[in-house]
Amino acid sequence: MCAATTTRGETHHVHHDGDGRLSETLRAAVADLTDTAPADLPPLDARINVSALDDLWNVEASDRPTAGCLTFTYGGYVVVVRSTGAVLLREATAET
Repeated sequence: MCAATTTRGETHHVHHDGDGRLSETLRAAVADLTDTAPADLPPLDARINVSALDDLWNVEASDRPTAGCLTFTYGGYVVVVRSTGAVLLREATAET
């Protein structure tokens, strides 16, 4: 699902390599960062349309966006998903 998770300062970088759904890569990354089982995380579909997320960033789709990003909060993190498959996670603060 994800190639690697590394910590660079306070931003965590994950790359969705196209193996599986982006939403699953995202859930796994947040679960890892919070030391929580994915099933114990809040429902992702309460924050975002999961089907649309997976469809927009399906790296194998010929009609996927070539540029763009999507930002939302989930599981205590601000999530930025780039059209390249990069997922950036930063712990949410009171201001975010």
